[in-house]
Formats: sequence, structure tokens, C-alpha cells
Amino acid sequence: MRTRRKKLDLRQVVGKGYGTYWNYKGRYRVCKGSRASKKSKTTALSIIAKMMEYPDANTLVVRQVYSTLKDSCYTELKWAIHRLGVAKKWKCTQSPLEMTYKPTGQKIYFRGLDDTLKLTSITVEKGYLCWAWIEEAYQVANEKDFDMLDESIRGAIPPETGLYKQITLTFNPWSRTHWIKKRFFDCEPDADILAMTTNYTCNEWLDEADLRKFERMKKENPERYKVAGLGDWGIDGLIFFPEFSESDHVIKPFPIPKDWRIYRTLDYGMDMLACYWIAVDTVGNAYVYRELYEGRDNGKGKDGAGHIISDAAARILEMTPEDEEVYLTLAPPDLWNRRQETGKSVADIFLEHGLALTKTSNDRLDGWAAVHEWLKVQKNEFGQLKPKLQIFSTCINLIRCLPELQYDEKKVNDAATEPHEITHGPDALRGFCVYWTVKADTAKTATKADWTQDMWEDYYNADEEGRRYLMQKYGNPS
Repeated sequence: MRTRRKKLDLRQVVGKGYGTYWNYKGRYRVCKGSRASKKSKTTALSIIAKMMEYPDANTLVVRQVYSTLKDSCYTELKWAIHRLGVAKKWKCTQSPLEMTYKPTGQKIYFRGLDDTLKLTSITVEKGYLCWAWIEEAYQVANEKDFDMLDESIRGAIPPETGLYKQITLTFNPWSRTHWIKKRFFDCEPDADILAMTTNYTCNEWLDEADLRKFERMKKENPERYKVAGLGDWGIDGLIFFPEFSESDHVIKPFPIPKDWRIYRTLDYGMDMLACYWIAVDTVGNAYVYRELYEGRDNGKGKDGAGHIISDAAARILEMTPEDEEVYLTLAPPDLWNRRQETGKSVADIFLEHGLALTKTSNDRLDGWAAVHEWLKVQKNEFGQLKPKLQIFSTCINLIRCLPELQYDEKKVNDAATEPHEITHGPDALRGFCVYWTVKADTAKTATKADWTQDMWEDYYNADEEGRRYLMQKYGNPS
């Protein structure tokens, strides 16, 4: 005799707090959730359950970096399959990384935004690609990358299938300057957008020890509790520049006086060009007043990879008015490394295209210490409490990246190098700050014999101020 299958009670499997989220069928389903808010597990459960409900649906699961998918979304979806008691109906493989619902052949595909060709070339074997899940969506720093993914969920779907197109974004709280906040949370009411914030209080499966941890956080670190506990906008981690605040450092643009000295400082790679124009007033205060921040999405360079060197030089010169006199253009030392295939360095090629560079220090610890000093709020020459460096409100990427940068978990006093996209602006700023800030113990005397051939080459290639910097760093070669 055939035994009757026990009907699954989704309310007991999924729990509370996500009823609207589960049933929503609009285009964008966006969930910002604090720690232990079960947003990822609920999303994984909904994908598995909905795919079994809709036999023509296929799903694309995305993170910024492909290699992080296996230990995050893939694992969460496998957990959901077992939680729903349907493991025998699913085939899960790691090469290729995908999941197949065996009764129908529907698939869950996994892709990273770090490989756009694979992302945009998906063709499904059965049904339609109608759903996408972007996990840790705050890592998608460039809104145009999201637009590209959004456009890939396209094509007509027959009404009789009952299907709907939907992109789900889940993420931990992040900076309020992120494009996601403006696009989905600060917009006018829209029938195609569900944007919600959840927190640990809707997770009925936390035990007493878990709850006590949040209560301690609430008492001992109320500011962190707002983010990690309640899901408010902010960064849950060791912020590298706690000195930075928009109220202290971001100012309205104003005309730069003609007698102020102008610097450019840049960080360059084939994936990103970050360049800043900084004006220094007559008493040594600095103002970041213009920004060039362009990566692979700018449509320039081979296959949209970014700026080749000549294009990078052209863009910097293009953004510099003809009547604006730039004193120095600072760049990291690695741009002077000779290329084996050409015998030329990046700095050589910049020079050939009309842009002379001046080498600054690439010592990360000294450089970051210098940035901390420039951002520190202190009494100025008029007795006012102000930082020595302020940023025009038009430099949106630097304003976005500085508060998002976190400490490296393994290197004391160094900044994390991931997410990579947010490091370019701070790196360029670091080059300027360390050029101006020299440790007192480096202002020593030296002999000509103490200087290496590379030091002398730098000295002869530098201008007056560059030579002064080198003598402060290495000692006066008397």
C-alpha cells in the first residue's frame, strides 16, 4: 500500500517576518538585513520552493566575485533543499557549479560579475531565465554592472506559464552613499520595488545565548548595534578612517584662487583610473576639488577593460582646463617599472602623451598614517576645529570609498585591499598625503655613498620640490 506523503508546512520551515517578501512578484525584491536576520536562508528557501512550483523557471545566482559563490549561495541553496526535504529531486554539481531540478530539467546557474562574458551568455535548456539573486549586493559598487545584469533578464514570457521576472538583492547594511539606497530605498513608491530592512528580532530560531550577545552589543556598543543589530545603514566592521565624516570633510564647491598650488594624484591600472585634483592654500590646507574615477564600464580600452595608458593620459589632460597650472602629478613608484616587451615604463608612456609624473612613496603604513593626519579634525590657524583636508561634494566616489574602507584582518595598521573597486580613490589620496607628510626621523644627513643608483636617478628626474622630498626621506647627500 502506498504511503501518503506528509504535506510540508512552509510556516514552520521558513518562519516569520518574510511573508510579504516571499509572496512578492514585482521586478525588484530588495532586502537589507542585519546579522542573523535569516535573509539569505529565506531567499534560498524561496528560490527552491518557487522553482518547484513553476516548472518553466530558471534562476541565475550572482555575486561580485565568482569564487565566493561555492561557500555562500551554493551552500545556502543546498541547505534549503535539505530543509524542504527534497534532496532526491535535485542534482548539485561543482564542475560546473549548478543545480538541476531532476523532474523537469530546470537549472540554477552561478556567475560572477568579475566575468561579464559568462554572465551575459547564458542560454537555458528548458523554460525561461526569469529570476536572479544577487547576494551581498553592496559589493556591486558600480550601478552600471547591475544595469547590465538587469538587462540580461529579458524576453517575452507566455502568460499561461504564470511566470514573472524578478531580481532579488540581499545584503548586509552598508554605507548610505551606496547607489542601492538611492535607487531602491529613497525612491518614490513603485509597484515594481519591494525594499525592506530586517533584523535578528524576526529570527525565532536564535537561542538565549544569541540574544544575550545582541543585548550586550546594545549596551556596550550602541552605534554598532544600530547597524549589526537593527540593520540601519552603516558598515559593520573595523572602519579604517573613523576620522572621516561628511559633515566635517565634505564641502560645497567654490572657485579655486589663482595663487593656490594645484596637484594631481593618481592610481592607475588597466582595471581602473582614479585621479584627483587637489588645491593647497597659502597656509597648507588641501581641497580635493575634481575627480576622475573610471573603470572597465567606461567603454574605452580593449573589450571595455578600461583605459590603456595613452587614453588615461588623454582623459586626465582633457579634464584639466588649459588655463589651470598643475604643479605636480603624483603617481606610485610601480609606474616606473620597465616593461620587458617595450623597455618602457608606464611613466615613460604617460610622458610621451604629454603627462609628466612625479614619483611619490608607496609605503602603505606611512601613507595611511599621513591620510589619518590630514583627515584629523584639529584647530587651524584661526582657532577653528577643521581637518586639513576637505573634499568637494562633486567627488562622489572618494566620498563613497573613504568610509567603506576597512582594516585588513591580517595586517596591523593596513587597509583591506578588498573590495578592490573601493581602494583606488583612497590609494590615490594616500600618494598625495604621504608626499606632503614626512616623518621627523627621516630628516637626517647622509653621504653620497648612502644613496643608491635608483635614488640618484629619482633625484635627477625630479623637480625642485621633488628633490626636497627625496632629501627629507633619504637624507641630504652632502
